[in-house]
Amino acid sequence: MTAPSVQPLRLSRVPEPRVFFAWPIVVLLLLQRVPAAQAGEQLQLEVFINDVPTKLIGSFVAVDGQRLGARRQELEDIGVNPGKDTAATDIIALDEIAGLSYRYDVPQQRLLITIPDSLRATQVYRATTRPEAPTAVEAGYGAVLNYNLFAASSGDFNRSAFAFNGVSATFDARAFSPFGTLSQSAIVRSSPASPAGASGQGGVLRLDTTFAYSDPQTLISYRAGDAITGGLAWTRPVRLGGFQTQRNFGLRADLITLPLASVSGSAAVPSTVDVYINNLKTYSQDLNTGPYQITNIPVITGGGEARIVLRDAAGHETQTTSPFYVSQSLLAPGLFDFSFEAGLPRINYGTTLDAYVRKPVASGSWRQGVFDWLTLEGHAEAGGGLLNGGAGAVLRTGGFGVASFALAASHFGGSTGLQPYASYEARIGPVTFNASSQMTFGNYNDLASVTARFQASGLKRSPSIFEVLRYDIPLAGAPALSPLFIDAKPPKMLNRISIGAPLSFDSGSLSASYIDLRAASGDRSKILTASYSRPLPFGAYVSATAFTDLGAKRNTGFFVGLSVPIGGSATASTSVSTGKDGTSVIEDVTKPLGLEPGSVGWRVTGSQGKPAVQSAAASYRSPYGWAEATIGHANHGATATAQVDGAIATMGTGVFLTSRIDDSFAVVEAGVPNVGVLYENRPIGVTDSNGRLLVPGLRSYQKNKIAIDTRNLPIDADVATTQDVIAPADRAGVRVDFGVRTKVEAAILVLSTADGKPVPAGSHGEIEGKQEFVVGYDGRAYVKGLAPENSIVVTTERGTCRASFTYMARPNEQVVLPITCR
Repeated sequence: MTAPSVQPLRLSRVPEPRVFFAWPIVVLLLLQRVPAAQAGEQLQLEVFINDVPTKLIGSFVAVDGQRLGARRQELEDIGVNPGKDTAATDIIALDEIAGLSYRYDVPQQRLLITIPDSLRATQVYRATTRPEAPTAVEAGYGAVLNYNLFAASSGDFNRSAFAFNGVSATFDARAFSPFGTLSQSAIVRSSPASPAGASGQGGVLRLDTTFAYSDPQTLISYRAGDAITGGLAWTRPVRLGGFQTQRNFGLRADLITLPLASVSGSAAVPSTVDVYINNLKTYSQDLNTGPYQITNIPVITGGGEARIVLRDAAGHETQTTSPFYVSQSLLAPGLFDFSFEAGLPRINYGTTLDAYVRKPVASGSWRQGVFDWLTLEGHAEAGGGLLNGGAGAVLRTGGFGVASFALAASHFGGSTGLQPYASYEARIGPVTFNASSQMTFGNYNDLASVTARFQASGLKRSPSIFEVLRYDIPLAGAPALSPLFIDAKPPKMLNRISIGAPLSFDSGSLSASYIDLRAASGDRSKILTASYSRPLPFGAYVSATAFTDLGAKRNTGFFVGLSVPIGGSATASTSVSTGKDGTSVIEDVTKPLGLEPGSVGWRVTGSQGKPAVQSAAASYRSPYGWAEATIGHANHGATATAQVDGAIATMGTGVFLTSRIDDSFAVVEAGVPNVGVLYENRPIGVTDSNGRLLVPGLRSYQKNKIAIDTRNLPIDADVATTQDVIAPADRAGVRVDFGVRTKVEAAILVLSTADGKPVPAGSHGEIEGKQEFVVGYDGRAYVKGLAPENSIVVTTERGTCRASFTYMARPNEQVVLPITCR
């Protein structure tokens, strides 16, 4: 390879004498900062730093025909830190960087740079590999109805009388489209008339009605209808009917929202770094010489210890350890989280007195990640005479813990109040520690306490499903407050502390907690709890808990439990508990219901105490949902229950019975029955008689791979593709069409020349007036779109040849036609 020569730059013309004196200044400016548009010859050179190969090819330019330069971003990428006083696209002359020297090896096309450690750019590596964000999110048109049907009956053995107690159905329906999802949930109940002549009870109880839309580009979700307000650790959410907009980081699976642990150091020679988190190796990376930083180390939330092992080619090791602490309450720098709601408060939710209060309210919460160690947050509420606002901060205290502080104030009914809040969570060695304190001073109120007065006042009638009631009770200045309203106010004091640690002399762990609660009504509770748990041989497990209430309501008790696997997935357990109501013993043998269709589960339970109860249950899961039946006995009576849980989904022209669909799903259309379908390389089912299969349980806003098993396809089938990757929207369905066709009028042509030899592989052919094809080995070519009479032209290295042939399709058979091309 001939190395390119470096030619000096030539000016196109001589400047006029009156401006000639300015050229030295211009040249000096160009040497300091040459725009990319004026750069000289481009060079792609292998880079060595301090005689060590970087295994990188750098892009350089001849700034003035003799000296080399590069963009700042390019220099940083190869490991040189030129400073940040220039733009990323500006050209920097290498010999203008103080402390840097270089040699251009023209024959080898290498650039050998010598720099001190102060000019080395930090090598940054991301230890956490997040799933790639989908390029497009899909949602079709369809609907889903989740249902749970429950029936119960009871009887008296002494009277030999059994009666049907009633039936209830819980529905969760939604209709989805590319423009959003409309959902509605409700409970339908019916009970028969009693023998005494009382009429039966029944009716429809509406739960939530919501229209939702999420935008993955802005990471914002919008809701209209029923919603729960967002909040922080020191606020209380309420239900309302109205509008809500909030940040939804779940729309980006590749986004890391919390600042993860990071380690840094410097390698004197090329080395390998291994990162151990709590003595578990989590990351390994080859390093060039110079400073390095490893970010986004995958750790669970909480504290721990990171051990960094640096090993060079000679086997020399250096180890450093440092504590870390990761908390969900911190946001990564630059991220902004918020929730804003406005509407009418909803009271008596889940009862026949469910209603909305015609007093508009609004609520807003926000969090801002400022640094790795600092997140700011705030909250505000207003409506019906209430003004409430507060601000707080979350700070990481080194590698040991996270502290939170907040102060909120309210004005309601002519009086004000304050609520300070502080908390600290930490891990020091093996010991975890959590403490928080929240107090109120004056007449502190929030939306939860203000709207509670309507719930306490009592309603005189049951509202209709979509009726909005008007209340004449004033929101502010009411002279009399019910006890329920007083209890709904924020507590006067809530102090909590907990501590836990594994035992050094035992494989178990010990934890303790203390809660000191003084309600707004003045009642006070002081609850002390201590727990111990440990694994036993053969997979068994034992736990024990003791508690005592040191407040006015004196109460002391304990609980001891033991569980032992007895084969397969079945587990036997027994527990003993005691308290102010006496002592009870419970024995239980359980086999959980599996997630695969055809799974069977069962449970047998018996208890001794007051009352003594025995029960048995069996459950079964099918492709269409699961069912369970239970029979129980207590004293002289018996109970029996049965329930069925599943879903009905429709998309396009198909209606499917399936298991409950809480997230997204896909309708696979293979076009052929009995074709196996795989979800993430795992068999999920086979297509029905119409060639379709519903695949539930997809992950919304993430990549989901769906494929078909071609082994059961007809031999004459033509498949456009065998797998697809989709990203469905939240609680929506996606249609996946694999385009399998069996009537494709195709055949395998076995082409030979006039001398009987196969047409050479790679030759190009054409069905006259239709499509082109390529000849493979042994003269074979797969050709589609054939007619009863066909003519082809084949072009080889020796020239062209022609042939004519007839074609007749044969069902479920691959047609093979030997053809001589002349």
